[in-house]
Amino acid sequence: MFERWRVFFSGRVQGVGFRYTAVQRARNHPITGWIQNLSDGRVLLVAEGKAQELQIFVDELSAATHGNVNGLEIQRERPSGEFYDFRVLS
Repeated sequence: MFERWRVFFSGRVQGVGFRYTAVQRARNHPITGWIQNLSDGRVLLVAEGKAQELQIFVDELSAATHGNVNGLEIQRERPSGEFYDFRVLS
């Protein structure tokens, strides 16, 4: 079953290549969506895919950023199917 996750990452997640690491990692998973910096210092990721793939992706992304993530919040939503790839939004 497909899900849509809205994930807020906090910590040292801006200015360290976090978003581009996410794009690279997303290529290894059948997920779609986007990631962008927020004005409050967090990063927002919106992704759709199977729940298991989304969890693996989020776990890999957190591990790949060498402890820069000190918090994350996941909000599960109904998928829209609107995405066709995974990209960085400005």
